[in-house]
Amino acid sequence: MNSKRTRRRYNKNSKILIIMVLTVGVIGLSIGFSAFSNNLNINSTATVNPDPSNFKVLFSTQRDSLQAGEVEGTKCCSPEIVTENATITGTQISGINAKFTQPNQRVQYTFYARNEGKYDAYLKAINYDNAPDSSVPIKCIAGQGTSQSLVDEACKGIKVNVFVGNSYNYKNDSYNPDDTIFTSTSKTDINNHKLIKKTAEQVSVQIHYYVNSKVADGDFTVSIGDITLTYSSSNS
Repeated sequence: MNSKRTRRRYNKNSKILIIMVLTVGVIGLSIGFSAFSNNLNINSTATVNPDPSNFKVLFSTQRDSLQAGEVEGTKCCSPEIVTENATITGTQISGINAKFTQPNQRVQYTFYARNEGKYDAYLKAINYDNAPDSSVPIKCIAGQGTSQSLVDEACKGIKVNVFVGNSYNYKNDSYNPDDTIFTSTSKTDINNHKLIKKTAEQVSVQIHYYVNSKVADGDFTVSIGDITLTYSSSNS
């Protein structure tokens, strides 16, 4: 009897022990799975290096094709004006020169900025450098026997005007401000002026001795600093 009781108690304890072991085992497996984790991180980078040679805006004597060469100055309002031809090569135009005899005279050189690149270009700035050995873009120097003070007054009536765009009309000196930029000083706040690739726009540089300006008592020369047009591939 005691033996049967002992056997039953042993079996019961064995079942309890097995259940406890299984329970501990499940918990152990659960902890085991929770103890292992793995983070998959995706790090992506890309570098774009555009070819600078694909952005190219150059001066041209012609609108429809890229042509270097000479540009003749157009005179207004007096047959006494003397001009020299300017020379265009790539990004440079040199030799703009005029000789005036009195106020109300002007000379204009017209050429083109051609977008020869693969991107649209945006005109962002027109900058006037100071004349050589000067702190201003236009410097007037009295000739022998001429009063410098009178020259300084006459110099105030001389302007170098730049028109960039196709609407400028030289004959009546007018333009449409919606598509043509005009300035006689540095202008660095130009926005949304686009030059589509493989097209050109007119550039006019005008030296103007304005009517009603002061006159000097003799000859004087006018020194003018370089003018730079800055085009960018970005409108921002």
